[in-house]
Amino acid sequence: MICLVTPPRPAIRAVLVNYHCADHIEQRLASGVFESLDEVLIVDNASDPERVAGWKSAYGVTPVLLPGNVGFAAAVNEAVRRSTSSGPILLLNPDADLDRRGLRRLLRELAGADAGADAVAPLLRDTGGGVQVGAGGGPLTLRSVTTYFLFLSHVVPRARGIFLTRRQIARGAAADWLCMACLLLAPDAFERFGPIPEDELVYAEDVAWGTRATRRGARFRLVPEVSVEHEQGVSGGGDAWVGALERLYLRRLGALRGRVAVGVMRVGLAVREVRRALR
Repeated sequence: MICLVTPPRPAIRAVLVNYHCADHIEQRLASGVFESLDEVLIVDNASDPERVAGWKSAYGVTPVLLPGNVGFAAAVNEAVRRSTSSGPILLLNPDADLDRRGLRRLLRELAGADAGADAVAPLLRDTGGGVQVGAGGGPLTLRSVTTYFLFLSHVVPRARGIFLTRRQIARGAAADWLCMACLLLAPDAFERFGPIPEDELVYAEDVAWGTRATRRGARFRLVPEVSVEHEQGVSGGGDAWVGALERLYLRRLGALRGRVAVGVMRVGLAVREVRRALR
């Protein structure tokens, strides 16, 4: 007699935040990527509460309905507080197209043979197939800001700037922070390294949390073998993104170093804008 044993469901908690992106979230739910997960929490930042609430019966998710837009970081922190399971935490942007195969690979990398990691993330690509720079980066220091924005890490590939270059990302270079558009964390990551900083409604949370966690001993790993299309991952260089980074520099580096870092970034962004205009 042959007995078929159903493998246990992985105790992964997925957290998605809705703010006028319910169509994207429904695409993720309908794709089946969450079917075998232990818990899926959808946080609604006062955007589409009735629609999100309806997903409980349609897809078996846990709606977290908030009375106002508290921002990405606070929404994730609230979802984790309300979670009833204790497995790894998957943070996924509604426009990040992670499939089940990629999720399984990330889970294996998180548990890895070499004592594992505290968080892992895939290589992010735009809709044209290009590698997105914001997948991860180095420490938050004046030196790292200078290294990236003044192109030193492009000339010396072993030098890590505040953002990794596309070549470094494709190689799976070590990272001090990883993009939260698609991030798989150890179950107790927020307990050991603290919640996501809520200084901003959106932007720079991943840099802020990751660099702080790394200073406290966290180990992060980029997994370039997993490629995820991130449809709207084009905020880098936008005014809101730049402003959030500038405020982060000033908070972390102090008045003098922070102002120098802001100036260096502005120069680097201006040079990049000129290069784009000349192409």
